Amino acid sequence: MPVYLRTTPRNLNSIAALLAVLETDLPSRASDIRLAKHLDDIVEPGLVLYSFMTRELGRVVQELARLRHRFGDTFAAVAGGPQASGDPDQTLSLGFRWVVVGEAGPELSGFVGQWLAGTVPPPGIYRFSPVGPLDRYPPWAPSGRLFAPVEITRGCPFGCAFCQTPALFGRKPRHRSLAALRQAFSHAVATGHSFTRFVAPNAFAYGARDARHPDVPAIESLLVAARDCGFRKLYFGTFPSEVRPESVRADLLRVVRGLCDNHTIALGLQSGSNDVLERLRRGHSVEEGIRAVEAIAAAGFTPRVDFIFGLPGETDVHRARTRQVIGLLRDAYGALIHAHRFTPLPGTPWAHERPSRIDAPTLRLIDELKGSGGMTGVRPGDFDEMA
Repeated sequence: MPVYLRTTPRNLNSIAALLAVLETDLPSRASDIRLAKHLDDIVEPGLVLYSFMTRELGRVVQELARLRHRFGDTFAAVAGGPQASGDPDQTLSLGFRWVVVGEAGPELSGFVGQWLAGTVPPPGIYRFSPVGPLDRYPPWAPSGRLFAPVEITRGCPFGCAFCQTPALFGRKPRHRSLAALRQAFSHAVATGHSFTRFVAPNAFAYGARDARHPDVPAIESLLVAARDCGFRKLYFGTFPSEVRPESVRADLLRVVRGLCDNHTIALGLQSGSNDVLERLRRGHSVEEGIRAVEAIAAAGFTPRVDFIFGLPGETDVHRARTRQVIGLLRDAYGALIHAHRFTPLPGTPWAHERPSRIDAPTLRLIDELKGSGGMTGVRPGDFDEMA
């Protein structure tokens, strides 16, 4: 029976990495591994692999019910990704036969290989070891059938209280080598892709031994290699990555300005209160964030600054300070604000914290910025229950 990878716009990067592992380790069975971009692409019973975030729980439960109705017990589902790794017991209770915790690598290939050989692994929770060096697998499948932004770094040393990255990938950054990236870039261009973005916890930390001090020559070599291999457009320091304030330097911004096509730089600040940043374990100050935004604007980019609203333990004083900082960033540097609502994520230090309320002045600011085009990321109803 075939293996289906349930692919959605939200998990594209994860599925691209997963498919790269399976095609590399099981090349003779690549035709049995199929992409299901829609639920109706699953046309016969088989093994369905899910990788999903906590916010997608409702959709995934509905899909499992539909598949069970369609195929009965002849289909089987395995869950991985942030939700599964953060709370495997709850994920298993949703109706999955297996839950895998950790990174996709040789142990996952062995699991899938057993299924394809007709051997059904025992149900339960499987804990996989870290892959090790990123060069072990390409950033996307050798077949070229699923292309995604290039993952250049995995793992983050900072351990922010709201973030799943250290729990998923560890706190020691692993960088993909320039030689491996050149191969990946050439392969992408040869298969018809003319532009790329990059995936990293902090794009400006690529190649660096100390995440607070960027390795500017390493980043310049990365971008030059991408151009030399034939990419016509490059986007660096933008979604689906961002940069940390302490890694922003004028000389690095000049390199990005000269070699890339993005007009914005995404910066994670999260709060305008130093007290809140300290409790968040961010490892930088508000003042460092403001200086980084100033440098980004001075280099000719529009700063796109992330803030999280409803952080646990916020007081009206904290909220007022955040509003003041947002006003400064908007008025002095033309910054766009990218809003997030705090959601407790499994596997994080704040997994069991509750969001704080959002006061009326902050709600008015959010509405004002949304109306003027100065804020992105807010969906209807995001903050209704947090007022």
